[in-house]
Amino acid sequence: MKTFFIFLSFIVVSNLSFAQITFDADFESGNINTVTTTDSINYTVTTKSDIGGRWFYFRMIGVKDKFISVKVTSSDVKRAVYSYDNINYERYTTPESPQTNVFQKTYAKDTVYVSYYIPYTFTYLQSRIGEWVFSPYVKLDTLGHTLRNLPIQELTLTDFSVPDSGKLHVWIHSRTHPGETPTSFHFDGVMETLLSDNPVIQYYREQMVFHLIPFTNPDGVFYGRSRTNYDGIDVESNWDKPLAETCKEVQILKARMSEINSENVLVVFQNLHSQAAPYCTFWIHTAASTSDYFYRRQLQFCNLNTSENPHFVKSDYRFSSLQSKFPEGWLWNGWGDQVLALTYETPYDWYSNNQLVTIDNLKYLGNKLVYAIAEFLEFSHPKRILLDNNTIASFWQHDTSGVEFFGKDYQFTFQGNNLGPILYETDIIEAGKYDVYGWWQSAIDNAFDTKITISGGGEGLTQTKSQKLNGGQWNYLGTINQFSPGKISISVSDSGTGRIVADAFRVVYDGVPSRIKEATIPKDFTLYQNYPNPFNPETTIQFELNKSMIVKLKVYNVIGELVAILVNQELNAGTHKFVVDSSITSRLASGIYYYNLTAGNYSDTKGMVLIK
Repeated sequence: MKTFFIFLSFIVVSNLSFAQITFDADFESGNINTVTTTDSINYTVTTKSDIGGRWFYFRMIGVKDKFISVKVTSSDVKRAVYSYDNINYERYTTPESPQTNVFQKTYAKDTVYVSYYIPYTFTYLQSRIGEWVFSPYVKLDTLGHTLRNLPIQELTLTDFSVPDSGKLHVWIHSRTHPGETPTSFHFDGVMETLLSDNPVIQYYREQMVFHLIPFTNPDGVFYGRSRTNYDGIDVESNWDKPLAETCKEVQILKARMSEINSENVLVVFQNLHSQAAPYCTFWIHTAASTSDYFYRRQLQFCNLNTSENPHFVKSDYRFSSLQSKFPEGWLWNGWGDQVLALTYETPYDWYSNNQLVTIDNLKYLGNKLVYAIAEFLEFSHPKRILLDNNTIASFWQHDTSGVEFFGKDYQFTFQGNNLGPILYETDIIEAGKYDVYGWWQSAIDNAFDTKITISGGGEGLTQTKSQKLNGGQWNYLGTINQFSPGKISISVSDSGTGRIVADAFRVVYDGVPSRIKEATIPKDFTLYQNYPNPFNPETTIQFELNKSMIVKLKVYNVIGELVAILVNQELNAGTHKFVVDSSITSRLASGIYYYNLTAGNYSDTKGMVLIK
């Protein structure tokens, strides 16, 4: 472990006092510029802006039992945070945040810290690193120093007892834009997952080397910048400059990545950012600016992150042309499609499911990212098994059309081909309860009644799934209890109305086996067949929830087009009924329709027939 000594001085911000109320930002990462008031109740604040003025972080003293309203004109804050001890932060409530840039409150203590989002300072990072380096799986290095003598630190995380030969290399970096503090909690979730005592994670440590850069812009973080380093340079868009115009931070990062790539080209690069928009996103590069292959692989990686994820869904994705000024463009120009390079944005305030952003759910996204990387690279462990193209004596056809399939290709057949079922099988695995999931390429000509049978440990269950919908995600199929070591088999029947797809399956250990037979439908809800069916002009769809959940109930036509949204809200536990009435059916033709219920991490689809 390398040590370093730095001597830093804060830029002192003069105290701004109004009738015994003082504003200042004379501390690390602080940012305030001017404060004005006409009545010592309503205050207008500006920040020290660079190419953006979003970030603010300051202290108010003398506010106990006083109602104070603050407007930060240079920011776009929706729900700021505050703290009395500069450690434990909470959000202003909705009434306390009456409009963008404004927060108001009567404070219980004399001193309060306010910030755009929860601060994550250079000093706090050093305390976290001090904890992480006690792990035998972590090595700390300083890659170089900035113009302000702050270190750019790399945490190399792997099982050092296993030779690096054959390991795959992954790079994750954070805090290029210093005001984007949610990215640091996202990064913490990655670190905590990779250091967890878990046999699957241990296997990943044996197979991969993670190069983790917690701050790519430590100067900007330390001195309270919003989107640039201390000298006003946007580190994010500085990657295509001549050497003389390339900032020190990018020089250091380029040198380290080039060093790694000269021996083992990075397979995954993740550029963690945050955005003001109320949703997560990946910035997916268009096929026109990369290649068809790379575009599909990007989607597969993104879909692995959003699968079973309540905070991040496919409709959150955004698309752009690859540009050389960004690190992804620099990697593409040097190593092409060998590096899966993407920017991953998390929000400050809300996710697209209307849940507030918290430290815990940011860390959850970090946890999901680790497993998504491993599954993208197709690492399979006996407690988290991937079955992809390892079928037994299959004569089904192979296909690579579409962008939702898993791995290199998938297989398909039609009922009339009479090729028989296709079989997937695990090795002998230990006793336990195993959840089984399926992944497929959806298409309008796929079967709506594909039959998938799972067997193992003397148990068996069959699910009928529509493969017209829910492609490019893990679909829960059921749970198998194995009371002794053995194999789990998954068979896809060649009997179905349309094209039948066999793509990939996942088998996940979920604890000790239970003598109580698991339901063969999603655990958190039961979706019933609509009644009457066939119907005209209306029918009722009923389902039961085991707990309060955010529920989406949608109706699709036979080619997969959305025709109605019946529910998109949180519902309490219990029985719920919704009617597809004439306001919907009056504009529909006779035919087959599908209703899909998504609740929590699970989804189910059933067919219904409209006859006019």
